Amino acid sequence: MTKRLLFLAPAPPSDRQGGGALRMLHLLRFLGSRFQVDLIAPALDGAEDAQRLLKDVCAEMMFVPPQGPGFLDRIGQVSPYVKDRGLAAVVHERLASGQYGAVQLEKPAMIPYLPPQMPVPVVLDVWSYSSTSPLRILRSRGGATGRSRQLVRLIKVGIFDRFRWPMTHCVTVVSDEDRIRCERVHPGQRVLVVPNGVDCRMILPKPDHAATSPLLLFTGDMGAEPNVEAALFLATEVFPAIRRDFPQAELRLVGRNPDPRVRRLAGSGIEVTGAVPDMRLHLRAATMYVAPLFTGAVTRTRLLEAMAAGLPIITTSVGIEGMKVQPGRDLLVADQPVDMIESIHTLLMSQPDRERFGHAARHMAEIWYDWSRCLWPLEPLYQNLLSPKAVAC
Repeated sequence: MTKRLLFLAPAPPSDRQGGGALRMLHLLRFLGSRFQVDLIAPALDGAEDAQRLLKDVCAEMMFVPPQGPGFLDRIGQVSPYVKDRGLAAVVHERLASGQYGAVQLEKPAMIPYLPPQMPVPVVLDVWSYSSTSPLRILRSRGGATGRSRQLVRLIKVGIFDRFRWPMTHCVTVVSDEDRIRCERVHPGQRVLVVPNGVDCRMILPKPDHAATSPLLLFTGDMGAEPNVEAALFLATEVFPAIRRDFPQAELRLVGRNPDPRVRRLAGSGIEVTGAVPDMRLHLRAATMYVAPLFTGAVTRTRLLEAMAAGLPIITTSVGIEGMKVQPGRDLLVADQPVDMIESIHTLLMSQPDRERFGHAARHMAEIWYDWSRCLWPLEPLYQNLLSPKAVAC
């Protein structure tokens, strides 16, 4: 008899958020259509929506109310990740039942919930194997305090990963570049590329590219530091020059949890929306998508949505790391304010260019990044791990 897969998530899967929450939703839909999958996640905001979305996908779902770390975990915490005692108890109980043939962890933050000696194979899904190096942090636009905290956390995560990752049977990453980085840091580790994707059936291409009132769009979790940095750069170093030449131009920053620094940007043609019920409305309204990303620790699911929507895109070299796009053919790349301003000017002045880059972006989304194409490497992996003949490791 084929055993079940236990899927451990750090938050409820969601179709209202980008990033890891959206990735987890599509992973579960794919895996649940092929295997028996049980989900364990903390009972955070969005748990009820996740139950609705996955009621016909998962065999069982357990959303555990957070209880905080245990006393011993608090006084002796070396790990960079906090372990909730309630969630840990449920995970240990489930593993002791013996009904699982494998465990999938979403993010390294879930590793502390497993015992050091696992009776079944573990697959670790890394949403974005960070290309954030110490040098890149020191060059980032955040304050000295923020840079110091990032460096300390980067060191702690590196030490933890080096000692705990060897317990995993396989690590899944989102690009060949991430695979190379991972294999360099963890020699001998089995690494499988499972790219992030987009649902091209749900997000349709923009019907036309006529621009009456220019609208620049940037989307993402506006509390995540890479997106905060991008929003500040766009609003303070790029948009004022655009506004001088195009007085009717608007900049819209769309996404949940806007940091106070982002909220303060609102005004003078800049709108900060916070969370929105349907991102497609903003994609359809936009003239172009501008994503000035300078650190690599993001999943780029929102950029993929802009591609599926057929928007002309301007981003940075970091913004397309690991992607199969070609600058100048599929989108525009600009790493300096003056270059980004010039690229925006070019697109605002030329409807044919907007149409050309918009069609190219949609084409790349369809042939490389639709979820139906991205997730297939998981099927043979789990067919082997969950088959009755599989040997525990």
